[in-house]
Amino acid sequence: MHPTTPAANLLVDLEAGVSLIVTALATGLVFAKFARPVVRVRFSEWATIAPMDGVPTLRVRVGNQRGNNIVDAQLRIVLVRTERLPEGNTFYRLLDLKLARSQAPALARSLMMLHPIDADSPLFGATPESLADDEIELMVTVSGTDDLSLLPVHAGHNYADGAIAWGHQHADVLTEQDDGTLVLDVAKFNVIEPTQPTPTFPYPR
Repeated sequence: MHPTTPAANLLVDLEAGVSLIVTALATGLVFAKFARPVVRVRFSEWATIAPMDGVPTLRVRVGNQRGNNIVDAQLRIVLVRTERLPEGNTFYRLLDLKLARSQAPALARSLMMLHPIDADSPLFGATPESLADDEIELMVTVSGTDDLSLLPVHAGHNYADGAIAWGHQHADVLTEQDDGTLVLDVAKFNVIEPTQPTPTFPYPR
């Protein structure tokens, strides 16, 4: 069977053109859906502040739940602080917190983000009460490249002031066996432990 009139020929041409377009769109949508890497970056439930090498240090634990690596991982923590301006306006100021290391060659399993609270830190002299009064929030982001698909990936998490544990540190998740191998205990990923108070850092109370 074949079209014998101009109208039938036009209808067949339109049908062929529409079918090609629909097929191309469906192929593109399916490819975009399945080619996009699924990011499974896990952030610890708590951010902690405790002395490290004698300096109060903000710590956030981040982990990669997939078997592949996130290469050239870029780490960032931004402090959001509520300020009342002299003009009477409310301003949400964003302050970058300088990390001891802001990038890692690869994020395979677990990594600790560290911000030393020195004289140049926006958190210098802060207390749990002052953070609550300023309604602070921590915005933590991780970005990098998936080593399988070579596509960019990113993930983020927010911590309110109530999710910052003063005078605590994250439990050690790595254990060395007798043969020298390291074992990662993911059950301790969110576990935090109290630290001893010091004259310069009297937490926990």
